[in-house]
Amino acid sequence: MKTQNIVTMTDSYKMGHWQQYTDNTEYVYSYFEARKGARFDKTTFFGLQYLMMEYLEGVVVTKEKIDFAEKLVTAHLGSDTIFNRARWDYIVEEHGGKLPVRIKAVPEGSVIPTNNVLMTVENTDPKCFWLTNHLETMLTWVWYPSTVASLSRTTKEMLAKYLEQTSDSMEGLMFKLHDFGYRGVSGYEAAKLGGAGHLVNFLGTDTVGAMELAMFYYDADMDNIGFSVPATEHSVMTSLGEEGESDMYKRVLEKYPTGILSVVSDSYDIYRATEKYVGEYFKEEILNRDGVFVVRPDSGEPVETVMRLLYILGEKFGYEVNTKGYKVLNPSVRLIWGDGIDYDGIKEILTEMVSELWSTDNIVFGMGGGLLQKVNRDTQRFAFKCSAQKRGGVWYDIQKKPLDESKKSKSGKLALVKVVGSHGCGYETIENCYEEREDDLLQTVYLNGDIVKKYKFDEIRANASL
Repeated sequence: MKTQNIVTMTDSYKMGHWQQYTDNTEYVYSYFEARKGARFDKTTFFGLQYLMMEYLEGVVVTKEKIDFAEKLVTAHLGSDTIFNRARWDYIVEEHGGKLPVRIKAVPEGSVIPTNNVLMTVENTDPKCFWLTNHLETMLTWVWYPSTVASLSRTTKEMLAKYLEQTSDSMEGLMFKLHDFGYRGVSGYEAAKLGGAGHLVNFLGTDTVGAMELAMFYYDADMDNIGFSVPATEHSVMTSLGEEGESDMYKRVLEKYPTGILSVVSDSYDIYRATEKYVGEYFKEEILNRDGVFVVRPDSGEPVETVMRLLYILGEKFGYEVNTKGYKVLNPSVRLIWGDGIDYDGIKEILTEMVSELWSTDNIVFGMGGGLLQKVNRDTQRFAFKCSAQKRGGVWYDIQKKPLDESKKSKSGKLALVKVVGSHGCGYETIENCYEEREDDLLQTVYLNGDIVKKYKFDEIRANASL
């Protein structure tokens, strides 16, 4: 049972907007975009389907929810003249509690350059003109999974570049960035949404909730949505104290004789642990395993630590030089860096590795808060703005043109089309477009309470692929 209340799921000040629009307003048309100046020049659009299924699908307005909202808003704003329950009662009586709204959007997973329309919203009943921007607050939440998906994909582009330069194979790309962010976000829904945004681009995750969201809301295949490996943590590796650390290496190697095994190795002295325990005491066990032993440093200066460990492992286990002239460790051992890392930190590590002729094959990355939490709506400069209103049977272009030109909004009804130029295929937003266009990439996904177009996770991954 849905306990959310769409009546109150908006900013407080919007409660009075029904009486601020001019008296003959019939339709309000608004759109969503990532504006110029965003951190990434392309946005990977993702997460709208979840939000619609969770908050907008079916009957979402009831007398009980209106009753509660009326009492809350009156107490909150100190007036009984601001909340007009008649408008909500009308939706219950005339529309059965479903929202008379049309939402159009680009296909999820689409990678769209900034300064282009991603979604439009318009009421379908002239008596509900106020509803379009009432929904702005909730619909704008799509900024979060879209930003994570954009960050994840941009990181994937960078990793692909380094792999192409330093590796004989691109096969490992889908596992080069692992989601470590489950505990580092503001709550369960954030973990699910952000983590799923990452899974649009990669297969590695420890955020189980993200896989569940992809399965339950996007029909993802359980067998191919996300993967992880056995791994230790400090509570394990410090169980027997510093003098018993080597015994813990022995124990986990006995418990996991095959497959990938990731061992956090900085409980005391990361270099001693790697050189002595990994490189000497248990070297034969590691070489004889049917799998990969992954050394995980969890502290220290990233570039310095990674480079020193590469040389230790190279000395102890050996390496080959691939066809591109880069060193690749013995396939029995690898590194993962997952402590406090972000896009820029990954780039710094890989840049230094390249300068010392170490292949990107030797390392994978785990990103936690840097992936799922250190973003906000301004990362991609997302905005939801009204661009057209119909009053007295006539459509009027609406536009914001402040002194800050980067916040200039678009005008009229909009369409998004593909264009072919000298630099290949691109996108263009057509403004003041009041006639339907066959080449419009915006598709109706929600109409009057029903989700009329759904995407499967495999489709979204295909849309976002490099």
